Amino acid sequence: MTLTDRFIDDTNALTFSPTWLEALLSDAGRVWVGLSGGVDSCVLLHALVSQITPKQRQQLTAIHIHHGLSAKADEWLLFCQQLCQDWGVGFVAEKVTLKTQSSIEDAARKARYDAFEQHLKAKDVLLLAHHQGDQTETVLFRLMRGTGCKGLAGMPVERPLGETGARLLRPLLSVSKTQIESYAERFALSWVQDDSNFDEHYTRNFLRQSVIPPLVSRFPKMQENIASTAQRIQTDYTMLARFAEQQLASWCNTQGGLMLTELAELPAEERQFWLRHFLAQHQVSLPHRQLLNLDAMLTSAEDKQPEVLLADKRLQRHQHCLYVLPQENTVVLGKLTEGQWLTRPFDRVRVIGATDCELKPRPQGVSITLANGNTRKLKKWLNDQSIPSWWRDHLPYIYQDNQLVAIGDLWVHPDWQGTVEWQPSPQLPI
Repeated sequence: MTLTDRFIDDTNALTFSPTWLEALLSDAGRVWVGLSGGVDSCVLLHALVSQITPKQRQQLTAIHIHHGLSAKADEWLLFCQQLCQDWGVGFVAEKVTLKTQSSIEDAARKARYDAFEQHLKAKDVLLLAHHQGDQTETVLFRLMRGTGCKGLAGMPVERPLGETGARLLRPLLSVSKTQIESYAERFALSWVQDDSNFDEHYTRNFLRQSVIPPLVSRFPKMQENIASTAQRIQTDYTMLARFAEQQLASWCNTQGGLMLTELAELPAEERQFWLRHFLAQHQVSLPHRQLLNLDAMLTSAEDKQPEVLLADKRLQRHQHCLYVLPQENTVVLGKLTEGQWLTRPFDRVRVIGATDCELKPRPQGVSITLANGNTRKLKKWLNDQSIPSWWRDHLPYIYQDNQLVAIGDLWVHPDWQGTVEWQPSPQLPI
């Protein structure tokens, strides 16, 4: 049984399935509930608290994200804290600073999920109170902006959260806003009201206030039908992604790079399909126009080194393969203590049997002496070794007495008596 099997027995009464609750509390490490203080999250927390035992309640923690966007943000935090104290639930508040992005909505969302990821550990589960109306807004918003099948699938009921093994669940996606408000009234719950929810400057608010109501008046089951359609698309997309993953496994090299020669003869639309699914495996999602630009770059002249910089990753081609790489990092240089490891962002290195060694920047215009006694320009040697451009500055260029004596364990001067042990990170292929 999975945690998404039949959340709720009665959507009107918001009665959770006892089997689901038992699975949730036995399989999860800690159960977190996103608590904004609004009616949706208050109802979710109350419904959970009222249907579990006091002992099980000890496994529950509410987490409130303080964005600092409203003058009432401090009041909302205190409200949530008091609510959890009254209901005997653990409480954590996290104040976040928004980074500049395309919109306040995007920045707030990213900050919120970053905070969630920092708190949740392996096997923890985060419950969010997104409901049927939220799903409708999401699908319409993405449709207006332009999206593919994955976007039309809306918000998933369940997905991984971060890379620790934690999960995110949305148990109220089949529940309407009316049912949530009815529950709150029946139990005389209190909640806070965010006035910005009525500001139609924000696209979601505009959809909620001015677009969806007239559509619902014409099509009363619209939100239910959109939620159902999104779920079916999500199922279809999951199956499609699974089959795509199997095919891509045979098109990737041992270092995880996508071999572009496998895509070269395909029509543009098919190339873009495979690129999209390859990137999705690395948690990269590009807008369609950016995907088209990437496809054009990858089919450009081979003597170029196309690169796409993203918020937390970069995409680069090397020897007919596309790689998803971590962000660039400062090259760490300095003294090497004999026998001790020096750990750097993309590798670790140590020298054995030699003293007074240090790491220096990549030298320019020099030649190195090969084992056969011949010399070779460093730049040409790097090409001979097929060293990717992203590694060329990060290789350990080891000097002793101002002479280059080794480049990691890839090259050692024939007259040097020391030994180098070098362990590059698998995050940066070489």
